Amino acid sequence: MKVALVLCVAVSAVLAQVPAPCQSPPQWEGREVRVDYSQKYEEYRRIFYDETNKRVRTIAEVEFNSTKEFYDILDLYSTNQRFSINMRTRQCNVTMPDRPFHYRGVHPNAKFEQLLSLGLTGYPGESIQLAIFSANETEEFYTGTVAYPACIPVTNIHITKKYGFEHSDYFDITAGISDPMAFVPPSECIKS
Repeated sequence: MKVALVLCVAVSAVLAQVPAPCQSPPQWEGREVRVDYSQKYEEYRRIFYDETNKRVRTIAEVEFNSTKEFYDILDLYSTNQRFSINMRTRQCNVTMPDRPFHYRGVHPNAKFEQLLSLGLTGYPGESIQLAIFSANETEEFYTGTVAYPACIPVTNIHITKKYGFEHSDYFDITAGISDPMAFVPPSECIKS
């Protein structure tokens, strides 16, 4: 009887555990589909993300025969600089980032919301576990979905009064940064 009671308590303790916010890889690269419903646009872009040094580079994937403008943007938050190159004209503008550093993956102040499986459960390799986290801070709300337990970003939703409703989906992510020049300001932006 005591063994059954101990077993029940142990099983209950395991089932009652809530995943703590996991740590997404601090540096990674991949692709992002970003939809800004307030500004009514959608952009496919390559992204290099460095949470440790607060650096982000996004390079828009150009649509051929489009009249839309496409940009290569490097934000260096530690020096408060933004290098933005119009990919059609190759003109560079150096300004300040237009917002604070935007966390991708799990926000530092996030709380666990839900753990779910996507795919066919019970068959090895046929499903993936996803964890959903959220954070509600002054004037903004965040929710993010990550592959669990590796904590690889899948989706971020960011809602603010200033920027409205933004939705990003991430794919083809690899940990680390393969291009050592990813965070070097483009030559078009360096004045002699």
